[in-house]
Amino acid sequence: MRIFRTATLLVFAVALGLSAQSKAPLGESEFQGVKRIEFINKSYKRASSDIVQENQELGKKLAQGIQKGDSSVTGGVSIQRIQPGKDGKLGADILTISESTSFDHVNSIIRIVASYVETSFQYKAGGADTLGQYLIYYNAAHRKDLKYFSSKYTEEVTKLLTADKVGLDTNYKNWSGKTQLIIPIEKNILKDGGKDVTTDELEKDVNKIVKDKEKDPATKQKMQEEAKKMDTLQTEKLKEEKKIVQDKKQEVAKEQKEVEQKKEEIKKKEATEVAKLNELKKDPVKNKVEIEKKTEEVKAIQQEVAKTEQQAAVVEAKKDELDKKEEQIAAKEEARKDGNTTSTDGTKTEEAVKVAEQKVEVLKSELQEVKEELKKKEEQSDNVINNKILFMKFIKYDADGHYSNELWAIDTTKDDALYKSPYNNICSKDFKEIANQGVLVLGYDGEKIETRKHKLVLLDPDKLAVKKTSDAADIFWRTPMINRDDKIYVVEKFQDKYHVSRFKSDLTFETRSAEGIEENSEITFFGDKLYVTGKPKEGDKTTIKVFKKEDLSLIKTIAP
Repeated sequence: MRIFRTATLLVFAVALGLSAQSKAPLGESEFQGVKRIEFINKSYKRASSDIVQENQELGKKLAQGIQKGDSSVTGGVSIQRIQPGKDGKLGADILTISESTSFDHVNSIIRIVASYVETSFQYKAGGADTLGQYLIYYNAAHRKDLKYFSSKYTEEVTKLLTADKVGLDTNYKNWSGKTQLIIPIEKNILKDGGKDVTTDELEKDVNKIVKDKEKDPATKQKMQEEAKKMDTLQTEKLKEEKKIVQDKKQEVAKEQKEVEQKKEEIKKKEATEVAKLNELKKDPVKNKVEIEKKTEEVKAIQQEVAKTEQQAAVVEAKKDELDKKEEQIAAKEEARKDGNTTSTDGTKTEEAVKVAEQKVEVLKSELQEVKEELKKKEEQSDNVINNKILFMKFIKYDADGHYSNELWAIDTTKDDALYKSPYNNICSKDFKEIANQGVLVLGYDGEKIETRKHKLVLLDPDKLAVKKTSDAADIFWRTPMINRDDKIYVVEKFQDKYHVSRFKSDLTFETRSAEGIEENSEITFFGDKLYVTGKPKEGDKTTIKVFKKEDLSLIKTIAP
């Protein structure tokens, strides 16, 4: 049995401490300290099938309109959507009835609301009917209670509400032009539009009013029947959402695997092409044209890497959202098992949901920052750091492949002012940007080539002055400098042998391979491994040593 539909007059009762001198508004009467809300309709005739269809069609059209924007108007009824807040406060779909539009019976409004909920939030017809009943009771119980809505809803919602219109009046004469029917909405990533009716808020609030304040036996019984339907709706909703989350997590896991595979393939390709480029750079004069061509190829690959990293970040955000949703569902299921849909435990569950939603918002914000950073990198060349264009200036060729270079910068924010790094002992042909640290180059101490000691040098990104060096380490003078996962990988000379060594981004030494490698080696990353291909001297065999990325321990040696 549904409320409003079988009775010509329905009493909603809520407790209210009124003095004996107070006069109840039209449509309300006092009885033994109880405020009875009687819906006074213009007509008590049974609605024709045409009217029923007209009401349902109106609700459907309103829903279709709201899917295209944040407002919808049909047949003198309008809906305006205000999004839920990041602070956990509720958003709302606010339904208003124009002054020129009238309804003879409250059931017409129920049908419109139920049809709107069914179409807009993908509920089955029976569940939408139950929500329609609850929404009417909810709005009648809180008619003109602006303080209540201000405590639950975002500031953007309450700004649009007026004390004499908010909620639904019990008298049909006060519907046209005097109604702001509130449909509470929250975020729900499982719904098509990302929004959902806040069924928890409706159930908790309405059930509490019925339990604690409803004094009319007939109304109490009818609302208890509706509460059973609501309980079924909530239980089924959790089951459905649980299954949807599981299905979506499988899809995301598959997507994540595909993105990671693609990412590794592109990075492997990048490492190969960078190695070829470095080889060409050993004779920059002879290979000038090929170097330019290969540099462009490497840049194109690096853009692919950036895009796959962006895709990976998006997929990770999806996974985090689904994990949070799964936690919310589990918490709600536990609360329902304990029968705490309206108890303090239910409040704790609601608070946990809000905290989880806030975490999701933080993740979304971080993801947006990553996207913006990647977009910025795509729009500018790799040698642009802190709005400065950096370039190496060749100074002299010393001997045996040793160079002396200078690092220069063009400051684009100061009318392209040109200045040089005060650090003069640079031997690397290129430099690396180290996020949140500075610019990495390879430097040296000592004038004579035979006795020079080479080191990593971190320069301040603004003045290009020395910020920190790896003084304790003796870096191979022709080492690749690989910046990956906030770590720096190089070839280091240690106890007369060469090793793969890893430093933190601030040049703090972390670890080195126990097994020695060829001094001229290419380092390739794949998954959790490093493949170090040695370039032996003439007559020697080529070997590929495979190391664990985690601790640089040797896994095996491959001899082609």
